[in-house]
Parts: sequence; C-alpha cells; structure tokens
Amino acid sequence: MKFKLIYRGEVKIHPKKRAQHIHAIRKQLSSQLEKLLEIPPYSKIKDFMTGKGQKKKDIARHMQGIDFIPVISPSLHLLAELDVQLLHPELLGTPRADIDNRMKTLLDGLRRPQNQHEIPESAEKGGKFFVLLDDDSLVTKLSVNTSHWLNATNPEDLLVIITVNIRASKGTIDNLDFII
Repeated sequence: MKFKLIYRGEVKIHPKKRAQHIHAIRKQLSSQLEKLLEIPPYSKIKDFMTGKGQKKKDIARHMQGIDFIPVISPSLHLLAELDVQLLHPELLGTPRADIDNRMKTLLDGLRRPQNQHEIPESAEKGGKFFVLLDDDSLVTKLSVNTSHWLNATNPEDLLVIITVNIRASKGTIDNLDFII
C-alpha cells in the first residue's frame, strides 16, 4: 500500500534548537497522516487505536501531555519502505545540498519522540499528534533522489516528497489489508 507525504520548509543539517525543528516537521506531516487515517484501508489502523476489547492495540505513546500516534508500528507488524525526493533551490553538488544529515533530520521528524527531551517546551499540550513511524528502525528500505527546485521562493526551503510503501513483517488478520 503506497501513499505520499509532502513537506515544504527547512530541513536543517545541524539545527541549534533540534527538538523544536524536528517537532515543526512532525507538525506539518501530522495533519496529512490524520487525513490518511480517514481513508480505507488506512482507517483500519485508526480502528485499532479506538477499538474495544481484542481490537484495541496500544499504539499511542503519551509524552508531555501529547498522544503520539504512529501509523506504522510493531503492534500491527508493519514496516515502511521510503522513497524520498529532495527538491532544493541549490544546484546539485554544493555543500548546502548535504543529503545524509538532512535525511537524519527528516527521519527524526517522521518518527515519534523517543524521550521527553525530543519535545520542545513550547509544544502545545493535549490532543493527538500523528507520526509516520513508531521508530525509524521500522524503515526497511530507503532511497533518496535530489533535484533542483526551479520555482523555490525561499533559498532555505526544501520540497520533500516521500512515497511510503507499507509492508507487513508478519501476516495477521489485523494487517491483512496491507499484505495485498
């Protein structure tokens, strides 16, 4: 099952306020993931978050007053393959087109925080926050392509298009829709 996420903004190499920057990436992607979970078959993942009895899975992680809800989690035996398109205003081959550190920042923005230090103090408390991954160890394949973004308006911004392919690590009745 494939879908796309789009992020537009800075992906800093070594942000001074790392937690704040990563949280801003999560925030932009959260609304897209929330909409995704309204569409079948992805809505089944949401059913497991709110289900009763045996259907309920412990997917959400509560940290600093926020429920972080991953779309891909070990509870449902789901894994992710990511194909990332990084479009930036710089010409290819320049030092500012640093792929490996930008990907580290981006992967951190795709997963739920691992501890309270990864959530900025300024983060709004309460409510739900949707993230792609419970942990970035659930990524089994990663490919990255870069290209020149011809109509960029801010020299610091990137346009990132992430194609996500959900796979099952083990077939269960709960994740049957993601095996087909």
